[in-house]
Amino acid sequence: MTISNVVIAIAMEAEASPFVNHLNLQPDTSFFPSETPFHAFRGKHNNCNLTVITNGKDEIHGTGVDNVGTVPASVATFLALQKMKVADEDPAHLLINAGTCGGFQRKGAAIGDVFLTTAVANHDRRIAI
Repeated sequence: MTISNVVIAIAMEAEASPFVNHLNLQPDTSFFPSETPFHAFRGKHNNCNLTVITNGKDEIHGTGVDNVGTVPASVATFLALQKMKVADEDPAHLLINAGTCGGFQRKGAAIGDVFLTTAVANHDRRIAI
């Protein structure tokens, strides 16, 4: 199978911006329902359609903090995959979850490191603002 439709889920806008800017992806304000805080950026690289999604920021409480964690990530990803399945001729062929994804400096991680997982641990927690 040829991979021609890729979704890249990145929780934080600061993590997504360099990637979006480098590939000159454009905001698609109609991609997600307007009631959600999520954002989509779309474009092409070579013959591949790229969609980068972010979880947006908290607007309800006025903190402006990035929506991180499993709930916003899973809802944004589900909505993106459903939208592409219905609206596009081809559904997403590949989903990449990018960002820190739990990699921390105190555990030996550095910016630019790539980790291929062999296991998953669910560790929802409160993040101090």
